[in-house]
Formats: sequence, C-alpha cells, structure tokens
Amino acid sequence: MPWVFGYGSLVDRESLQASLGRPVNADDGPFPARLPRYQRSWNLAAHSSRRPEFVLVSAEDGRQWSGDVVFLGIEPSTDSSALGALYRICEADLAILDHRELSYDRLVRTVELERPLHGQDRLDAFVYIPKSAAQDNAARVGSEGVIMARYIRLVDRAFRALGPRIYNEHAATMPDTHPFTVREIIREPAS
Repeated sequence: MPWVFGYGSLVDRESLQASLGRPVNADDGPFPARLPRYQRSWNLAAHSSRRPEFVLVSAEDGRQWSGDVVFLGIEPSTDSSALGALYRICEADLAILDHRELSYDRLVRTVELERPLHGQDRLDAFVYIPKSAAQDNAARVGSEGVIMARYIRLVDRAFRALGPRIYNEHAATMPDTHPFTVREIIREPAS
C-alpha cells in the first residue's frame, strides 16, 4: 500500500476522509514526518473556476466570489525540511487525491519519520508538489491572490492534533501570508 505525505490540508484526517469518502483509521496515520530539503511556501494559486464542483461565497457579504485562491505548496531548500504527516492509503485513493490536488504534480520522495514505524525511520511516499503553472500564477497574482481563512484554520487544527511539539514547530515554520490577502471565503457544493 502506498504512502502519501501531506504538509497542508492533507495533514488533516477529517479533510482526507472527506476526500476519500471513507474512514482513515489510526493505523494508517497521521504519522508526523518531514521532507528534507524542502520548505512550505504559499506558492500555488489557481482560479476558483478550475473547481466547478464548488461555489465560493464571501462570508463578508454572502455574494458569490471568484478569483485566484492561494494554497500551501513546497519548494526546494538547502537548509530546511517541510514538516507534515504520512498516511497509508490504497492504490484506488491515488486517483481521488490526484483530482483533489489537480494543481500539483504527484512525485515520489523519501520522507523522514519523527518516530520509527515498523522499524523504519524513512519511507518513500507520494508528495504533491505545485505545478510550475500554478507557481507562476501565484507569483503573478500577488496581493490579488486570496488565502481562505478556513484553510489556515484547517491546517492549524491538523498540526495541533499531532501534539504540542509538532504544533509549535509548525507554528514557527508556517510561511508568512504576505503579499496575499486572507479572507473569510466559504466553499459550498455547486447545485
């Protein structure tokens, strides 16, 4: 069974379960881990129209919102490691995750576990890395790009669930949201 490494919303068990449409039990994760030579970055932006199955609504005025949404990605770094978590998934889950992470490329990388698992302290895992077009879009949109506040809260909740030491490291290494705008945007299923 394959492993997937998440460093943003994929760290959150509830978010993963909602995407997969099935429970993820504790034997399958999350297991705190890190990806050497990478760091988290707000380096992915995709226009809301790319996900027609959802409607985005501004919590400020209740109107439908359209624009570029910015998410966490990772980028190479010589002196850092991206903190995250590993989950064991099924082969069939990969198609679901590929759709969820459609602005990312799925690559295999060696991930270091915080605590050995089945006698191993390193595992090869699938990692979603922002596609170059999505990175270029993030650089282009600048302050017009919006980070959903609910996304930040979800990532925060996910790392908090991994324990105080991991959470504190997450908080200390969470990238600054500048130049993007953080807004209360609600995601609803399209009718």
